[in-house]
Amino acid sequence: MTSVLFVCTGNTCRSPMAEALLKKANPELTVRSAGIQAMVGASAAKHSRMIVREKGQSLEQHTSTQINEPLLDKSDVVLTMTRSHRDVLHRLYPEYKERIFTLSEFGETDEEVTDPIGGDLAEYRTTAEQLERLLQKIQHKLV
Repeated sequence: MTSVLFVCTGNTCRSPMAEALLKKANPELTVRSAGIQAMVGASAAKHSRMIVREKGQSLEQHTSTQINEPLLDKSDVVLTMTRSHRDVLHRLYPEYKERIFTLSEFGETDEEVTDPIGGDLAEYRTTAEQLERLLQKIQHKLV
């Protein structure tokens, strides 16, 4: 079974949404999320929770997690939201470099996942739609 780790900055918006959306699409996968600058224990952003609830999943129990070596070690694929997230992980954890990609490059595109932090519900919805589109492109690589 493939284990996927999504990484963003604070683990309150993009990576939790990606985690929930992929879990819904592929329940057989092990999916986690973390942040490179997480405020450990913080809840998912209100708009992230609302969007995910609309999609039939829940982030009500989500608490932000800081990226760490045990999480990387348990993950077959690590997918970041931006190139800068990927580059930080490559520098901090060079031994895991071969399994760390941006979500876009893993999906063979070249777009950064938009950060909706501080935005309105429409901005979060746009990010969720972008995530869904990218997740559709990678699903065949994960099963």
